[in-house]
Amino acid sequence: MINHAVMGVFDAFDTAQQARAALLADGFGADALELKVHDDEAGPVEGNFLVGNTPVESEEHVYERNYARPVQRGQCMLMVNAADAATAARASAILAGFGARDPDRLSGAPP
Repeated sequence: MINHAVMGVFDAFDTAQQARAALLADGFGADALELKVHDDEAGPVEGNFLVGNTPVESEEHVYERNYARPVQRGQCMLMVNAADAATAARASAILAGFGARDPDRLSGAPP
């Protein structure tokens, strides 16, 4: 029976995959790990994908320059189902080592 769940939020899928690999290497079973990627069809939550980098259209309007560097935020969630508090703490430390953010802290939920 699973008593504890730990979740980490990542901006980059590659980083989430690395954290998952580290958890597996540390002895966590694949059945205890769940990696979800949430992609928004509306586009990045931060960036310039609608208006571009330059306010004025011109012949010099180049797509790569004007729509560069959109940022996806919090797309990847890695959940670890742990059987006890010590295992959950171990998972939290591994996730933190890869820069995972706590979704409760992101939402402003009380601890």
